[in-house]
Amino acid sequence: MTVTRVGVFQTLQVIGTTVIIRDDLYGEHTVTEPVLVELLQSPELARLQGVCQHGVTSFFGHTPKVTRFEHSVGALLLVRKVGASVAEQVTALLHDISHTAFSHVMDYALSKPGEGSFHEVHKLRYLSTTSLPRIIADHGLETHKVFEEELFPLVEQPSPRLCADRLDYSLRDTVAFGKLDIQVAREVFSTLRAAPSVSSPDRVLVLDDPQLALKLARAYLAADEFAWSNLGHVDMYIEAGRLIREAVETGLIQEQWLWTMSDQALWDYLHQHGSPKMSRDMKALETRPLPSGEGLKLPPAYQDPNTGSRYLPRPAKAALAAVKGAFWLGFGAQAICG
Repeated sequence: MTVTRVGVFQTLQVIGTTVIIRDDLYGEHTVTEPVLVELLQSPELARLQGVCQHGVTSFFGHTPKVTRFEHSVGALLLVRKVGASVAEQVTALLHDISHTAFSHVMDYALSKPGEGSFHEVHKLRYLSTTSLPRIIADHGLETHKVFEEELFPLVEQPSPRLCADRLDYSLRDTVAFGKLDIQVAREVFSTLRAAPSVSSPDRVLVLDDPQLALKLARAYLAADEFAWSNLGHVDMYIEAGRLIREAVETGLIQEQWLWTMSDQALWDYLHQHGSPKMSRDMKALETRPLPSGEGLKLPPAYQDPNTGSRYLPRPAKAALAAVKGAFWLGFGAQAICG
């Protein structure tokens, strides 16, 4: 009956055929559905306990170490709260399962020009190497549907609509970054519902309280400025991505290892087996302060896979922030109308 901390805000306890999830944002939840219990204990999902949402910036301590595991479980709890089917809950739990070590850093390391997020492009390839399709099939669910997130609107929606993925990382990150009071996050969870209904083909997550929606929208903007679209963070992603790309291209590591290693394990391996120059570059990245972002010459139209934000050289960033502000306040109004 060991209690395992799986992230900044979350613990897991397995008692026989029951899993108890204690989440600082969403409260305590008891899971007894066999497929969910088995998936929550699978090695493929457990690996995400060692993968930071924010890649190297979290790994180096610039942001709290929110994990892919707690985000995945958080997405599960959101759709579960509004009464989603077991299949939709499974999809929510596994929506990030194909993330590699260091998360979106891999987009800068190995994605080809014009490709989407690395973990999405290679999701089916990764899944074919795991026990997950068998587990899902053994419990009577349709494997091909569970891994198609677009079939489950509560899990994924185009921006600016709320969905479990977007809402969980918004709440978890804004609280972790100090941009939203944890009590507000708890209120969002308690008032969340599906509209027009949980079974509608057009179902979407909504809030009924306009002031709550406004608080969430403003916190989202603050977190976007602080981390998600922070040019200094992107600069560190680019440098870490360069080191990982070099390691793959020279044969120091094999690409498939990236789905088996934690952030710490991968970084340690590169330190131990890389060239002296690579080790020096890694130490320089570890010890340097987070760049301010001012004057950085980054790709002028790079689209962030998490937020859809585009990185633009200043002063265009100020104009972009204004556009995003109007966009997300519009989202708040949409959310309360359902």
